[in-house]
Amino acid sequence: MATQQPRRSHTGCVPSGLLLWLWPLLDRIISKWLGIEPLRKDRISIISIELRRHRGQPIRLDDATMIVPEDLLVELHLNNAWFLHNRGKVTNSAGKVSWRVSLSFAEDLKYLAGQLAERRFRAEISALHGITTLYSPAQRLGFTVKELPQGLRKRLTTFYLSGLRQIHYLGGSKEYTTPRKPPVLKEVWMSRSTLVERYGTLTGSTPDSAEMGVYDILQNSSQDFRG
Repeated sequence: MATQQPRRSHTGCVPSGLLLWLWPLLDRIISKWLGIEPLRKDRISIISIELRRHRGQPIRLDDATMIVPEDLLVELHLNNAWFLHNRGKVTNSAGKVSWRVSLSFAEDLKYLAGQLAERRFRAEISALHGITTLYSPAQRLGFTVKELPQGLRKRLTTFYLSGLRQIHYLGGSKEYTTPRKPPVLKEVWMSRSTLVERYGTLTGSTPDSAEMGVYDILQNSSQDFRG
C-alpha cells in the first residue's frame, strides 16, 4: 500500500537558498510600503505596528466592543528581527517556541498599554488587530479570535507567512523541516479597554515585578502552549 505523502506548503517547492534571500527582502519592502515599525526603540521587540483604518464589516469583540468601519486600529505584526536575534535561544520544541513567543508578546502588550495610558498614541485608537497562526496562544492572552474571510488577502498572507515560517526554522528540528500543511490563519482582536484593563495594571512596576506579572497572566491563562 502506498504511503500518503504530507501535503506541501505553498512555498515547499522554493529552494531554501532562494527563500533565505527573497523573503527578508520582501519583508523589508512590505514593511516600508505599509509603514510598519518596531513597537520599541530601546530594545528588539517581538511586535511591530502599523496604524490603519478598519475597512471591513462591523465586528463585535468578546468584551462587547463594536468595531465599525473607519475605526482606527493598531495593526500588529511579528518583528522578524526578534526571531533572528533569538534564533539560538528559541528551542525547536513547538510548545516551548509558543511559550517564549507568548511571553515576549505579553511583555510588549504591557509596554503598549503603558504607551496608550501616557497618550503616546492617538486617543481615537479603538483596538488592536492582527492575522496569525498562533491564535490559540493569542486567545489565552486576551484576544478575540475570528475566522479570516476567504479572498485574495488570505491567500497572499498565507503564502507570505509560509515562507517566513520556513526561514525561521531552516536547519531546525525535523518537526519544522519536514513538509507541512499550509498555515491556518485567523484574525485576532483586542479592544483598547481590554488591553488597558488586562495589561495596564503592570505599567509602572519595577522590571522584575512587571515580568512576573506577565508570567502570572500566562500561567493563569493556561500552561498548555502547544498552539
